[in-house]
Amino acid sequence: MDVSVVIVDWHQPVLTRRAVESVLSQRVDASVEVVLVVNEADEATVRDYRADFPSLVVVPEPTNAGFAGGVARGMAASTAAVVVLVNNDAVADHGFLERGLAALAAGGAATAAVAATAVLEGRFVPVDGRAPRSDDDLVAADGRRWRRTATGGVTLVNGTGVVLDRNGNGRDRDWLRPIDDAPEHAPLFGFSGGAAFLRREAVEAVGGFDESLFMYYEDLDLAWRLRLAGHRIGSAPDAVVVHRHAASSGSDSPLVRYQSMRNRLLVTARNATAGMLARVVARTVVRMVEDLLRPGRAQLTPATWARLVREAPAALRRARRLRRSDGTSRAARSAVEASLEGAARRDAPAA
Repeated sequence: MDVSVVIVDWHQPVLTRRAVESVLSQRVDASVEVVLVVNEADEATVRDYRADFPSLVVVPEPTNAGFAGGVARGMAASTAAVVVLVNNDAVADHGFLERGLAALAAGGAATAAVAATAVLEGRFVPVDGRAPRSDDDLVAADGRRWRRTATGGVTLVNGTGVVLDRNGNGRDRDWLRPIDDAPEHAPLFGFSGGAAFLRREAVEAVGGFDESLFMYYEDLDLAWRLRLAGHRIGSAPDAVVVHRHAASSGSDSPLVRYQSMRNRLLVTARNATAGMLARVVARTVVRMVEDLLRPGRAQLTPATWARLVREAPAALRRARRLRRSDGTSRAARSAVEASLEGAARRDAPAA
């Protein structure tokens, strides 16, 4: 096979079937295999997938291995030199594979991955700042709120890859940008696992996906290790998927908040310089104190903070072991972070 497309399902058969069909319908001058990993699989579900999609490579996973574990199992079961990741709650647009593969090839061997573009399913309207907040509102980096609408509205970008800041925070580039507006100029750091094209050899050389992260920041972690190894991350802006945002986990659920807080700390501990790690630890401690003092505005509950405090020592020890085994030099870590500082200066408004 030339290309292996990996999709991870967790109790979302209707959405997953849409994703599978959108990939199988692609017209591309390459041989393509589609690998579907079914988390918490039961015999009936696996049997139905195999009956309805005979060409599918179905990988039953008896546990919920999360996104990171699911992708790792999918890559192990796949055969191609290029692995494409597509979220199960996304639909690949016509030409998605062809355009993404062309961008990866154009980047040359030093380009280990390219980030595709995800747009949000449906249309949205801006919410008046005086309007009551809704749990369904999506909030942009500039504080603007957007709400799904049945009529009118605009199409919003979900992301064109991932941006990393000096405090270890990862975010989707172009998050909630109206599709017709000028793209964000923040330099691309990594790819989103929801829509990306990866060179297997490069990914395996840096250790692949870290299954312990379960979900969130696992794609940023891998992109960071690829950059530390000297690889480039490119962009395939015309390779598009339409994404039903957070259909599986919710956009601001307690799980999302906990995993983001935990994994930012662990990913930084594995990949960053001591200076960046110190900033992340300090900001995490400050956030915990603020949450405990002001529970009405808390990101995490006291019980969730207690869980993080209990789990953090062992998780950080593991991150340090992986850091040593990666064998990355201090100079390489500093160089990657220096590129972030340079990008921040270039993006700063003129005085």
